[in-house]
Amino acid sequence: MKRVGNVTARLSKQSILTLFMLGVLIILLVVISLVTPTFLDGSNLRNVVTQQSILIIVAATVTLLMITGNFDLSVGGVIGMAGVLFALLNQPSVQGGAGLSMPVALILALISGAIMGAINAFLVVKLGIASVIATIGTMSIARGIAYIGANGSMVEVGLPLEFRVFSTTYVGPFSLPVIFMIVIVLIFIFIQQKTTFGQRTYYIGANRATAELSGIKVGRITSVLYIVSGLLAAFGGILLASKLGAGDSKVGTGYEFDAVVATVLGGTSISGGEGSIIGMVVGAFIIGVLSNALNLLGIAPDWQAIAKGIVIVLAVLVQRLAVKRA
Repeated sequence: MKRVGNVTARLSKQSILTLFMLGVLIILLVVISLVTPTFLDGSNLRNVVTQQSILIIVAATVTLLMITGNFDLSVGGVIGMAGVLFALLNQPSVQGGAGLSMPVALILALISGAIMGAINAFLVVKLGIASVIATIGTMSIARGIAYIGANGSMVEVGLPLEFRVFSTTYVGPFSLPVIFMIVIVLIFIFIQQKTTFGQRTYYIGANRATAELSGIKVGRITSVLYIVSGLLAAFGGILLASKLGAGDSKVGTGYEFDAVVATVLGGTSISGGEGSIIGMVVGAFIIGVLSNALNLLGIAPDWQAIAKGIVIVLAVLVQRLAVKRA
């Protein structure tokens, strides 16, 4: 009975957090639409959704990892690495690339992300290195690979037309990245709410030692999450490369920060044991709407960073206060 009560309380708290942040998002939308009427243009709204779709794809596994009490700060580096590798593998051999077909290049770029995830799992699970330190290290390694592959710049010469297929293909009003985001979010919501794997991530984050004594394969679950996180980060890098029409070694910088912020805004506890995929999606759109509004208002990038930081800190503080009062 005690376990059932705890789970019920946890779910109730998550619902409060998610609903509260959804309210914040709605208020933000109303205020921004009044200040900048062009925000409500269909093309602008589609742009916001498309941009945040990649962040949401990347942050999906980051959310589950944080629920277990672990971090993955390597995703930004993996995004850049996978994008450059995808471009190099597609680039004709006469231009210095591998000249491989699109499907083969796609698979190999995805594998590169899974390998980085496996390295993270080995460092954290087998060697016991703190996840923050381990993934910062692999982020630097992945970023270095991207710089070397692109000679510190980008790979764009001679890329085939199909390289941009992910950014130019639409299903009705939705681009492929948005379709992928919807599918991945639905899969992760199902995993989180309807499977024992998802429930075990909460038990691991709430009390790792108790979870191990209960027979939960903590190392195995954590390893799977890191590998999937690397895979989805690589997929995000491929989508960004397709959008840009090039493999840019600098792409992905800051995505690890945005993924963590979106997750925390959505109600995931930094110490683990609490969190929600739906909440992360809401948090990601708060970041996207705020960034888009600041761009429309013509705010300089430096001031944008300050404004975003202030709003995010205030949102989290008010969020915690609302939960305590509830």
